[in-house]
Amino acid sequence: MAVEGSLWRAIRWPVLVIAAAVAAIAVAMVLDRTDAREWALTIGGPALTVLLPAGLLWLLVAVVLYAVRRRRASTS
Repeated sequence: MAVEGSLWRAIRWPVLVIAAAVAAIAVAMVLDRTDAREWALTIGGPALTVLLPAGLLWLLVAVVLYAVRRRRASTS
């Protein structure tokens, strides 16, 4: 496997997923203050229970794989 060119290239997609989750949580917080509370649960629930944990786990795996590949490439 090829070593990623930079750390940013290794983590850009997980960071995008986390940003989308944070944006969905912010939208849900705004909707919670209006009459559209049901929509707040519809948007915020999956963001908190699926999107944010999946993004954080993906980010952790991406950073570890980047470090392992970088170390393997430097010793070879």
